[in-house]
Amino acid sequence: MAYFLRDSTIKTNSTMPATLLIVDDSKSSRKVNLAFARELLGDTVNCLEAAGGAEALEILATQRVDVALLDLTMPGINGFDVLAEMRRQNMSAKIIVVSADIQKQTKERVAAMGAVGFIDKPIKLDALRALLTKLGMIHD
Repeated sequence: MAYFLRDSTIKTNSTMPATLLIVDDSKSSRKVNLAFARELLGDTVNCLEAAGGAEALEILATQRVDVALLDLTMPGINGFDVLAEMRRQNMSAKIIVVSADIQKQTKERVAAMGAVGFIDKPIKLDALRALLTKLGMIHD
């Protein structure tokens, strides 16, 4: 299931494709998320991957990222830590949390930390489509 936590759209330069960052310590989850992103967005987006929070923060600090699919439960720097650091550094990427932790308190916490959406794991194509459409990355 997908939850849109706040109104937000992506403002991109029409000459530059949007950039999507997939952050998950599970290689198989990254692979599924990447396949879904490619199916929905094709070549209209650059896809980057990070195997953990530290790698994600490095990418976010050095490259333009429009949207990130962020897992919460990762060793070391977890998804909550990434959200907190993004807020501290005023990073502008839109965050969609993808997590098996589907408690109401978790969704409220990540929304308060700046996430624009939440998708329950395992990710479903329709849930990702709904959020990417609301963000303006998919045009009907």
